[in-house]
Amino acid sequence: MKYAVYVEGQSEMLFVAYVLQEYSNYDPAKCGFLCINLTADDYERISFPKQGDMNSGDYYQIVNVNNDNLVVSKLKKDIPGLIAQGFNVIIGLKDVFGDLYGQLMKQKPEINREKIMEMHAAQMGAINADGFDCRLHFAIMEYEAWMLALIEQYVVSKEKNLRDLCQQLNININTDPETDIYHPYPLVRKIFQACDEDYHKHGKESLSFLSTLKRDDYERLRRSEKCASFSKFLDSLLGGQCPVLP
Repeated sequence: MKYAVYVEGQSEMLFVAYVLQEYSNYDPAKCGFLCINLTADDYERISFPKQGDMNSGDYYQIVNVNNDNLVVSKLKKDIPGLIAQGFNVIIGLKDVFGDLYGQLMKQKPEINREKIMEMHAAQMGAINADGFDCRLHFAIMEYEAWMLALIEQYVVSKEKNLRDLCQQLNININTDPETDIYHPYPLVRKIFQACDEDYHKHGKESLSFLSTLKRDDYERLRRSEKCASFSKFLDSLLGGQCPVLP
């Protein structure tokens, strides 16, 4: 199967690549992927990370569009070419948190499931894939919610205790970041800073986090009751049927 995956930023692009590496056991015969950085209409192939090629059992083209507002428009624009190249599934991943959601909510800092569904329906309608298998996933409220749910191994790698650290920072680690935290990014940044690093959604910072995670960590979250949007995205990415979205 050939998959095209469109994401809004570098952190998400690296996340997809690292998940694929872990689930394929780093086997290029089983899974291949190529990361592409899109600036304007310039598609730049990234040399790292990279695995396998189009002859791999499954092949993924991971495109970072560098803007949360461009995932839908770039994905839609590329659909005819992707079909012509033999891609079977197109997946988009973008945050809910942002200007559009703020406008829908009239700037109320609330997680509103009905508004999220309304936004998803409108954006899927704009894509208009005409029967092709195109899936638009939302990270609710943003990718950093998934990071919060997975962050313990990163904290341990810095020789710190997550529970003690979060108590110092007044962060509730027992909650579901997807349903209870409107803007997770500042909390992730606080944790990084408490570990003598910083986080601005850039590559080096993301690799520091992703390098601590194994397949078992992803599976633990995937099988838990937290971050349902994470589980749905992994199901799609790893060859499952399209789940009910968002």
